[in-house]
Amino acid sequence: MTSTTSAPISDVVSQHLPVIRFDRNEPFLPQAVGYTVYTADAPSVSANHDVVLKGAAKAIEYAIWWDWDIQHLYELEHIWVYLDAEDLVMRVESSAHGYIGEMSRLGALPLEDGRVTLYSEPGKHAFAADPEPLRANFAITTLWCGDEAGDADILVPALLNGALDDLTIYDRHLARQYLQSQAFKPSFRFDQKVDLCDVPLMPWKDLLASIPGRVLSQLTRLRGEAKGVKAVFLDSGDTLIDEDSQVFVEGELVLQANPIPGGDRLVAELKKRGYLVALVADGLTESFENVHKAMGFWDDFDMRSISEEVGVHKPDPKMFLTAVDGLGLTEADHAGCVMVGNNLERDIAGANRLGMRSVWISWTKNYPTEPANEAEKPDFEIKLPHQLLDVLDAINAGA
Repeated sequence: MTSTTSAPISDVVSQHLPVIRFDRNEPFLPQAVGYTVYTADAPSVSANHDVVLKGAAKAIEYAIWWDWDIQHLYELEHIWVYLDAEDLVMRVESSAHGYIGEMSRLGALPLEDGRVTLYSEPGKHAFAADPEPLRANFAITTLWCGDEAGDADILVPALLNGALDDLTIYDRHLARQYLQSQAFKPSFRFDQKVDLCDVPLMPWKDLLASIPGRVLSQLTRLRGEAKGVKAVFLDSGDTLIDEDSQVFVEGELVLQANPIPGGDRLVAELKKRGYLVALVADGLTESFENVHKAMGFWDDFDMRSISEEVGVHKPDPKMFLTAVDGLGLTEADHAGCVMVGNNLERDIAGANRLGMRSVWISWTKNYPTEPANEAEKPDFEIKLPHQLLDVLDAINAGA
């Protein structure tokens, strides 16, 4: 049995809102608190936990919402405050990485000036009654907040009720990029204090109803703020591999080939620098799989648009738009898509007609080297794959 409606209970809820101490370098602070009051033992309505009173008159469950954890979009942690018949604190529980435990400090309740006061793990927000256990984990916490920032990109919990069923590769990419930009080195000095009285408070059902919109608003914001290169589309022949080195079997099927200088390292370097990368190439899927797997970058592509599967060849727009759609980009993102290829008619004209940036790699002499018309004029020319990195830097600087 639970109750969340009476005015006196709401006063008690406000009175016992906890105080949280954060690392002085913590970039993400709570945005909202949802509450539920329990007057009998019951399963939690917002966490995988059974609320057991153990002699308390009531328990207040505070579900604390952050838009961001340093490793992913969305964070929800909990504090349970158990009260006696006089509304005095008897016991405190809190969550940490999915686990729930009782909070005490030197054998006493974690109270400061009569208020429940807990410490929040830097970046990850797991709760502790004392800062020392958090400091003891400094090595892994520093890794999470630094090199591994954004690793989990977006959590999609059941409580979102399908609101993120249309989540795209690009959405996850933007979340990773944003969190990497927020990476920080924890100080383990917890002198940034947040009184939850200053954070919007609402019944849990209202917070729950708002969560899908909160998550989607963050993704909308990131899309609106994204500038510069949004994805790199790569051809394969004479762009990554040497067409003259191809060994064919069974007609058109390529068994093996050699890279052009640096072609076997380009995709990995683009991924290292944080770009989405799509293969947009004419040929048989098995051919590309044979060659690219042997060179170690087949699995590095975020998306593949291959003519055998798409049913058309470049410069047909469908080849490019299949990559756009597969990544979760839209027509408004075309100017942020950069197509790199060796063929002026197929790669350059096809991209130019869709408003994409075009980069001609003039390594080969197997195809015409002069544009036949205005549509075949590339925005940039490079001679070797590694020069693409400077082109992308220039595009980003201009944006």
